[in-house]
Amino acid sequence: MSTNATPATMRVRRACEADAPELARLSGQLGYPSDAAAMRARLQKIITSADHAVFVAEPAGGPAGGAPPALLGWVHVGRGIWLESGESAEILGLVVGAAARRGGVGRRLVAAAEQWSRAAGLARIVVRSNAVRPEAHAFYPKLDYTLAKTQRVYLKPLGH
Repeated sequence: MSTNATPATMRVRRACEADAPELARLSGQLGYPSDAAAMRARLQKIITSADHAVFVAEPAGGPAGGAPPALLGWVHVGRGIWLESGESAEILGLVVGAAARRGGVGRRLVAAAEQWSRAAGLARIVVRSNAVRPEAHAFYPKLDYTLAKTQRVYLKPLGH
């Protein structure tokens, strides 16, 4: 994979079920390991929802021999409504593969999420970034995102 992805050397498109193995691979790089079957099951629910979209970046032209290309990255965006603050879009996940970082992939994926959000009639978009990701904390302000708050996230397994 090239470390110099540019708009001319990549394309962004909606994700499809066949992308599940690559989405799982990239999720592992983000620290969320998943197998292709589990990713496919989640992806099926997401891509059939009018309130969510997943976009992927892939090398333009793809590999020789018709094999599916190794994805450069992905973004998951969704519509949410909160009683206290109303409706907005939220970037629910963004990952760019290690070999493709700093080449414009993240910027293109965020732009796709923003375009989807505008088309959905949403007036704002939110993104949350883990405190252990300083590179993301530098990335989003470059795209005109402003720090709105800091928070802690608590998790409780429900024992299904």
